[in-house]
Order: sequence, then structure tokens, then C-alpha cells
Amino acid sequence: MKQSILIVEDIHSIREAIMDLLSAKFNVFGAEHFEEAVWYLSNEKIDLTITDIRLPGKSGIDLVKLIQKEFPTVQYALMTAYNINEYIKYAKDLQIWNIIPKYSFLDIHLIEVMVEKLLSNDIFGIEKYFAKDFQVLDQNINSEFEEAPNNGIVYKQIKSDQDRSILCGKISKNLIQLGAPKAIQQVLEELTSNAMIRAPRTNEGEYKYQFEIPSHDMVVPLDNIQLMPDDYFLIGYGSTDSTIFIVVRDQFGSLRKEEILHRLDRHISIDETTGFPKGLEDSHGRGLYICREISDQLIFNIKPGVCTETIAMINREGRTGFKSLSIYEV
Repeated sequence: MKQSILIVEDIHSIREAIMDLLSAKFNVFGAEHFEEAVWYLSNEKIDLTITDIRLPGKSGIDLVKLIQKEFPTVQYALMTAYNINEYIKYAKDLQIWNIIPKYSFLDIHLIEVMVEKLLSNDIFGIEKYFAKDFQVLDQNINSEFEEAPNNGIVYKQIKSDQDRSILCGKISKNLIQLGAPKAIQQVLEELTSNAMIRAPRTNEGEYKYQFEIPSHDMVVPLDNIQLMPDDYFLIGYGSTDSTIFIVVRDQFGSLRKEEILHRLDRHISIDETTGFPKGLEDSHGRGLYICREISDQLIFNIKPGVCTETIAMINREGRTGFKSLSIYEV
């Protein structure tokens, strides 16, 4: 039996384009405004609602609040033509994990991938974002650096801080040659340090390779880390004609989706008394924010206690517009 999706969008052409895209696999209903959306939610079995934030009358955020209260089994996601950073606080407060920008036709495909991930719970793998001929090379994870195929990704395993330093240097050089900004080095440093230092925990939830100073909201990593076999993690890198990307996958799933939004909000929201971001002096979370600013898309796939996969994508043709909020958990 097909699952059902409700698209709430007041611009007819956008609504119809999304409905046409999804109608081959799903039952799709369309609504122009809040009241029509409520009618469908009340009279049809809806599995997922995708709503524009700005609607005539009541907003998409009002609709999410209603869904949470009256239709708790219905999943939801937002879309907007405006800067998604303006809605991060709403996302944090209302537990909204996915907001898609509407600035080009390419984002229609992002909506398709988002729907598939939300309704199937099959969330892992960068290949979902590309064509079927995309190559995934993960048979030689213990070999030295190699260039990725022109339309694919190659994975390598990291076992120590030395491995990480050497491999990240070679990857960044390769990706910069392909057109990535030099700031890709910061993305590599942040994502791999999170997988190496922050992700590994003991059974009691304690960090394995760093220690905390709670009074200063600080964590201090150990020197010359040599990971235990259960703590090894994977880094993937590659490109297509349109996109350069990095994937980091750990074996813990200790990153919490609430923590992601908390940290992003801390570095986006302005403290009215100082005029600076609230998280300016935070020792962690800043790197996450910087990664999102450098990347065109930053995607988090989490299975708690099992795996966190973080995907950073950079458009080879330059900035494409506002960034999505993409956090998935199964």
C-alpha cells in the first residue's frame, strides 16, 4: 500500500512540480493554505506533511504545532525560499529536523531524497543523492590514499591521530585540485576530530580520548591518540560533475540531534546584551557551525548507539543559495 504525502504550498507551480515528482511512488495530496491542509490531515491517512513556512494566513510553523498536538503519528518537514538560519531557533524549540530551501530546481531532488529517507528509515549512504551510476569504493579501506573515481566515493579507515593527519592532508589537497575551497581543510579537521575524539564513549557514557572541564564548557583531547579497533572510523571523499563531498562515519551514534540544533542556535542567535552570537565563547559547537557555513549542504544521519554519518557537500559551480537543515535519525 502506497504511503501518503501532503504538500502544503501556496505557489501552484511549485506545489504541482513536487506532487508530480512524488506521485509515481506515493499518494500525494496538495493544499494551498493551513485550513485546507487541516482538512486533508483530518480526512486522509497522511504519513508525511511537507509545508512551506510562509503561507497565506496561518504559517507552516503553526501547522507543525497542530500536527504535533492533533496528529502525532504524522511526520513533517518544512521548506522555504528564505534563509533557513532565521528558523533554527524554531527548529530547536519545536524539534523540526528537516528544512529544505527552494532556490532552484535541483532542490526538488533534495525533497525526493528527504521523503525516501523519512518514510523508509533507510537513511545512510551518500549515493542516495546521485544517479544510479555513482560508484562506492569501500573494499580497500585499509590501503593508502587513492583518488576517488570521477563519479563516486572512496572510503578509508582511520586508526590513529597520525593516520588522520596524513590522510586528511592528502584528501584536502586532492579536493582543492578538484575545485573545493581551501576551507575544506577545516571541514575535514572538524568532522574527523568529532569522529575520533567526541564520538567514542565507554559503556558509562564517558569520553575515551578526551576529558571535560565542565566549568568552562571545554573538552581537551589526549595527545597522539591510537584508537582501539572498536573505535576506528571511516572517511569517504570524492566528486561528481556538480559536487565535491566528504563523508565521515563512526561506530557510536553518540551525536544527539538535539545537540546539533542547540549548538547551531548558539552560534546563529545574537545575544542582545553583547550584539554577538550567544555561543561565541563556547569551546565546541563552533566547528559544527563553521562546517555548515563552508559546505553547501551538511547532512547528519544517526542511529543512536550504532553510527553517526555526516555528509558535507560543496557545489563545484559556486554557492547555490541558502542551506538546508538535514538531520535524520532511526
